[in-house]
Amino acid sequence: FIISGFLITTLLLRDIDRHGGIRIRLFYLRRALRILPAALFYIAVIWALYLAGVVDLTYHHLSETHVATAIPDLIHVLTFTANYQLDYNWYFNHQWSLSVEEQFYFVWPFALYWFGARHGTRGVIAAILIVPFVRLAMYLMDRPDLALSREFQAVCDSLAMGCLTALTYNRLVANRVVATLTRWPAIPLGGLLIALGYGAAFISRPLAYIAGQTVANIGIVLLLLHVIQHPRGLAGTILNTRPFIAIGILSYSLYLWQEPFLYFRGTDWATAFPQNIVLAFAAATFSYFLVERPFLALKDRLGHPSRPAPVDTATADPQSPR
Repeated sequence: FIISGFLITTLLLRDIDRHGGIRIRLFYLRRALRILPAALFYIAVIWALYLAGVVDLTYHHLSETHVATAIPDLIHVLTFTANYQLDYNWYFNHQWSLSVEEQFYFVWPFALYWFGARHGTRGVIAAILIVPFVRLAMYLMDRPDLALSREFQAVCDSLAMGCLTALTYNRLVANRVVATLTRWPAIPLGGLLIALGYGAAFISRPLAYIAGQTVANIGIVLLLLHVIQHPRGLAGTILNTRPFIAIGILSYSLYLWQEPFLYFRGTDWATAFPQNIVLAFAAATFSYFLVERPFLALKDRLGHPSRPAPVDTATADPQSPR
């Protein structure tokens, strides 16, 4: 979520810098071409397999019961509200994170479009400070653990942290302390912060909800800045090798298609290791070339695609939209 918040905000700021404002319709059209075709293709295939009796969408894992129909599951994934369906079926389970992303797209670009970078910065800082207490309140209200890790109001501070990193990028990298920390200490320090943040749950659940996620998020930001600022370092070199580049290209399709083959309760040949890994990559590759890449090409023909690169928010505050 941090990387997503960072990348989307960077693209929006670049649009402001180049065109004097966010081209909001073009942004949503390009996002739709990026996200919807591959997601709808996956949903359609899984639904067809369900109707054919090949997969079971009626078994819900939280309650460990069968429901009468999978129609509510289908509605949740089609409306990108799967993160609020806590009693899930496995094949649509991973759609919760895509739902969070889509809810973020619905809120943040409009907020930045209407209020500008300066007010947007204040807004994401407020989210980073307030959301941990929202998690704590949900915990004290005995909300399920899944709600605290999936529902938008409980996880959007991670997206906000990525947004804030993009909004303040130039100031961050110009800061001597930050510049020093993003060199060699970044990997061990970032890893330590992530371990401490998530490890807080073993000490105190309230502590984890109040501070743990924020500490882990800072560690992730530190690693992100290290890779961006030092692309020829060890981490950057590894991430730019051909296998990692290939995985990056397939990442969205792989995210969608790994789920049927990594079914932890699966007992058939397709879900057994190691062929399940091969089949997941094969399905992702098929989806990428058949569905995703043609729509990506169409997306790139709409306007001029920009390589994500942070800009100075001091000169990137949009005027009031016409």
